[in-house]
Amino acid sequence: MSPPKVFVHEFVTGGGWPLGEVPFDLASEAAAMLRAVLADFSAWGAVRTVTTLDSRLDHFALPADEVISVSPGQHASVFKSLLAHSDAALVIAPETDGVLARLSASVEAAHIPLLSCSSVAVAIASDKAMCYDLFRQANLPTPVTRRSSFAAAAQAADRVGYPVVLKPVDGAGCAGVCLVRDPAELADALTLLHQATSRDEIILQSFVAGVHASVSLLAAGEQSMPLSLNGQTIEVGCPFVYRGGVVPLSHPLAARARTVAQSAVRLIPGLRGYVGVDLILTQDEALLIEINPRLTTSYIGLRRVIDVNLAQAIWDACLRGALPSQVRLNGQVSFTKDQLRHALTREAA
Repeated sequence: MSPPKVFVHEFVTGGGWPLGEVPFDLASEAAAMLRAVLADFSAWGAVRTVTTLDSRLDHFALPADEVISVSPGQHASVFKSLLAHSDAALVIAPETDGVLARLSASVEAAHIPLLSCSSVAVAIASDKAMCYDLFRQANLPTPVTRRSSFAAAAQAADRVGYPVVLKPVDGAGCAGVCLVRDPAELADALTLLHQATSRDEIILQSFVAGVHASVSLLAAGEQSMPLSLNGQTIEVGCPFVYRGGVVPLSHPLAARARTVAQSAVRLIPGLRGYVGVDLILTQDEALLIEINPRLTTSYIGLRRVIDVNLAQAIWDACLRGALPSQVRLNGQVSFTKDQLRHALTREAA
């Protein structure tokens, strides 16, 4: 009997990007995540993997059993065809414009197991304003946040108070995120934000100084397990810029951060597999920022220090509802966005 075929799909490098040049920064980070999880499935050896690769990135090597080249405009048809010939699928995609939710719903419609969060859970977690409401209702620590339209942003900023952080309500990573120190900077921030979202709704959040961090978790049903507290190197400005990370992060509030992250994940049924929770660590509290219902860049570092195969752990969490009895982290690893970019550049040479 042949092993199950798992379709591992990453949207940016896998043919989903529209016509034109695939952004190199996005592609390098996305490709590193895809490579990492494919390598873990290969090391596990219990499944066969198939993935897609944008024909504009045909120089890029992927450790999958089968790599399907996708030309611009073919993404939807190839994605649907591969679902029909796969036994399970894992989706990595940005939340922006509902991309991750739509792809996850397509897997569900194909009636094969989804090795990531349900489409309903993705839709909820992708809405930063909705998550803020859930956090507040559960009395979890989070910065003051207000919904607004572009037209009403000035009034909302006055209510939140400067300095204020502007964000797309459905963004991924640092795209469109801006620190606005005073009213004079608001117009430029709104212009940049317009480029990052097609929605009129945005959110404004009080700026909190502290350590940018995330918690990586495995979720299975109503249970979850924190795997690591991770540091994020983020250049704060307009826009924010993600520079890299460290796994694990040593911090006095590590235990509190893990507890807060678990509490946040419990608020959204259908979060399963690998989930990331972003926080700001101050001197005395771990403040929730958002939930990422997908693989995050921290996976790249985590797989190098954890004593379990993360691909197998995701499979077990999603299909068996089982979590590891315990995990151990050995050492610490750091990585930068430049390193990921240079790795892709070397292949292109």
